[in-house]
Amino acid sequence: ALTSSVFPVLPQQPILLVCTSASNSQRLDIDWLLAKLRSLVKPGIQIMCIDESTHPEVVRSFGFTSFPGCVLLQQGFELWRYAGPIDYAVLST
Repeated sequence: ALTSSVFPVLPQQPILLVCTSASNSQRLDIDWLLAKLRSLVKPGIQIMCIDESTHPEVVRSFGFTSFPGCVLLQQGFELWRYAGPIDYAVLST
């Protein structure tokens, strides 16, 4: 039997998943969005980008109907969600 000393309890950091269906023409916008999010969110929040073309089953599992789609998860629970166009002008200020 495995004991907790073998696998110590790790803190479960929140994860912000950014789901995209980005074409190559949108890639710069998504890269800018990810960089901006990293500068805005608390350091303890991990940000991961998941592209629909690479991981379609993961993106579909969240049921987004527009992109980019963002979901904040912690310990398997959804804390926040947003989907749709991003107002880049607001974020750039």
